[in-house]
Parts: sequence; C-alpha cells; structure tokens
Amino acid sequence: MHILIFGASGGVGKALVEQALANGDEVTAVVRSQKKLNIQHPKLHIRLCDVFEKANVAALFTNNSHYDAVASALNTNQGIKPGNDLERMLSNITPQMQQHGIKRIVYCASAGVDNELEGERGQAAMEFLRHPLADHRAAIAQIQAAGLDATIVRPLGLTHDTLTGKYTEAAQGIPAGSGRIARADVAHFMLKALHDDAYIGQSVALSGV
Repeated sequence: MHILIFGASGGVGKALVEQALANGDEVTAVVRSQKKLNIQHPKLHIRLCDVFEKANVAALFTNNSHYDAVASALNTNQGIKPGNDLERMLSNITPQMQQHGIKRIVYCASAGVDNELEGERGQAAMEFLRHPLADHRAAIAQIQAAGLDATIVRPLGLTHDTLTGKYTEAAQGIPAGSGRIARADVAHFMLKALHDDAYIGQSVALSGV
C-alpha cells in the first residue's frame, strides 16, 4: 500500500511513517521542513508542502504518484484559541482525493470530537478544548461531504511513551477505565485501520491499557 501521510513530522505522524515502512508499505511523507523528519528508507518519499496552499497540495497528487490511501496526523498551532486551520487544510486535501479517485482516509482527531465525554470532568475538558474540537469537526465535515471511506480516530490524552501495541478501542463513547495513550500506539491503530476495511465509517476512541 502507498500511503500519503500529512503531518508526518509530528509525534503521531512520524511514528506512523516509521511503522508503515516497517510494515512494508510505501510512504509519501508530507512535511513543511525536511529537517523535522530525519528518516531514510528506499520506500520513503519526503515532499515539502504548505498544506494551506491549494496549489501545493494539488502538486502532491499530480506528480505521477498513485496513492492507495491518505492518513492525516495534522495538528494546529492555534492551541485552544478559535481557528480553522484543520478545516482549511482538509478543504485542500479532500477535493484532490476526489479528483484522483482516492477513497480511503484515516483522520486523527481527538476525544471529545463526538461530544462523547461524560461527567463533570468530561464536560469541562470539552469546554476547555471547544475551539480545537470545533475545528476538528469542521475538518471531518469536509471528509464526509467528499464521500470518502473514512475512519476517524479519537485518542485520549497523548504521551511520548514507546510503542506497546496494546490499547483499547471504542466505536461509541470512550473505553471503560480509559486513560492516556502513547502517540506511537495511536499510529499503530491508524496503520491497522488503513489495512482493514472493517474500520471504514467508524469513529474510534483509543485509550492505553
């Protein structure tokens, strides 16, 4: 499988690049600065791109490259402030996927994007993160409007711990006894979902064990 990975220099994205290559996949990694992705591999192609620029994104898809799937580990620099960074970037990506006949996408969002966090603490967390969650929802709306075969990933609190390959999944709400999860394990699930059509159409919450 040839996977086009956006946000490839971030914590989740870099782990996904490494794991996909180890799995034997071909990877085109999209970064804003090549210095942020110090990986060399015969099946890795690194492309510099400002995803906010429509023409730059279009060039990724018209470079005689055939992608089987797209993965988004894109993040935003807006923090908890209002903004539409993710919506803007996905609005450039999804039309290119449609135009070039690429249906499969796995999008890393955040727990709370489905308004699924319950209790006082959950409500407080969603209120605190209301602006980035709104941006994620707007980005997901772009994916849904394009009619793509999507899996939405909803990780709980992220850590820099090493890969375990052990985590819990929940297609509704969040896993019982949920807690934090390593970015590498989020990437592990994203790669699994890319290779398993059973996850198409699902929004999956992830928690460490």
